[in-house]
Amino acid sequence: MSEPLVTYARDGHVAVITMNRPEAMNAMSVAMLNDLTAAVKQYAADDEAWVGVLRGEGRAFCTGGDLKEALELIGDQPANFYVMPRQGLEAFALVRAAPKPMIAAVHGYCMAGGLLLANACDLIVSGESCKFGIPETSVGMPTMGYLDLWKFMGPRVFMEKVLTAEPFGAAEAKACGLVNRVVADDQVQAEAMKLAHKIASNSPRSVAAHTQAVRLSVKYNREVLEEFQRQIWDPVVFGQDIQEGLASFGQRRKPEWKNR
Repeated sequence: MSEPLVTYARDGHVAVITMNRPEAMNAMSVAMLNDLTAAVKQYAADDEAWVGVLRGEGRAFCTGGDLKEALELIGDQPANFYVMPRQGLEAFALVRAAPKPMIAAVHGYCMAGGLLLANACDLIVSGESCKFGIPETSVGMPTMGYLDLWKFMGPRVFMEKVLTAEPFGAAEAKACGLVNRVVADDQVQAEAMKLAHKIASNSPRSVAAHTQAVRLSVKYNREVLEEFQRQIWDPVVFGQDIQEGLASFGQRRKPEWKNR
């Protein structure tokens, strides 16, 4: 029996989702996208998982879509090209809409759809030699799903990366705001887990609400955000964790969060 293409595990309150197709540098096949979708849904439904880490097994985080499979899917029907990107965008949308924060731990190569997947996460920890790229123009493909990437990189930097298809390194990715932390290649997973456990030490209700608030602030203006205020903050204001947080502060002890 073959190993799953995406695995789900939990370390305390931190979920670890691992893309497990190392022989293909975690290129995303239709089957792998289906498994990724299932794993993200499992994370969203797991009340004991308060923070998620997304990683890739082997030499790369993810090199994008599986072009060999894409060629087979397309055949002599160009419209079939949209099948895999559509599934990929649906999976990325689930990551972006997860009710709790997600951290991408990237190493080796984070290219094309792999970059889109990492960018769908809330935070990115990168290895110092990781290569990023938007290579679609070099193979004559459309860059589907990249339209919000310019918000993190800046429109002119983004335009250059799209038109030249040249890869860029972790230092540049951090300088333009795409990446949060750059560490030694052999410390990527450890650093991502350290960051995840730090976040998970805070109130899960408050962390989830602030994650949603920041995501919405990137997407909408203040007037729209005000309409979402009660929806975002009511679970915090009327939950038990706010009482525990205030009590533990007054008693100078570590809070015991119940995620309620």
